[in-house]
Amino acid sequence: MPRERRYDARHRLDLPVYIRYHKRPFLTATARTLSAGGMFLSVKALTLPAGTPIELELRSLGKRWLLPAIVIHGDNNGIGVMFESPQNALFHELMHQHTAAMPPIIAGETGEQIRA
Repeated sequence: MPRERRYDARHRLDLPVYIRYHKRPFLTATARTLSAGGMFLSVKALTLPAGTPIELELRSLGKRWLLPAIVIHGDNNGIGVMFESPQNALFHELMHQHTAAMPPIIAGETGEQIRA
């Protein structure tokens, strides 16, 4: 199996997110990790194949965010999504709020998450 390549640091997060599919609220999820390029969402009983276009709706920092994304992978724990375009403003603002409590994480050789 090829090793996944990431270009941005990921940070732990605990943020409610609505997954919108075909412009309708589809499912509530919880964002667990965030980078400028995407996020990992904890979901239950969700089947969206890789390549499925979705939108993520969230409220944070006094704003409503609607982020176009694509499902990259999924398993029983949730789905990984890539934003259509980097979300640097969201990433930096959220990380500014959570810097002390949530250090960056990296993927280990076998895909498990470990603290940096």
